Amino acid sequence: MLPDRITIYRNPTLRCVRTGRAWSAETEVTVVHEIAHHFGIDDERLHALGYG
Repeated sequence: MLPDRITIYRNPTLRCVRTGRAWSAETEVTVVHEIAHHFGIDDERLHALGYG
């Protein structure tokens, strides 16, 4: 079962990127990152997989 909700705050994310495409990519990484945490994958492994 996946988490009920993942909240991504737009303004902090927008401050980290320059384009809409980059925002979309960063959002995708964030969602994958948070779902991975739900399944017990730690930050070290996520960084190794490119989702740090």
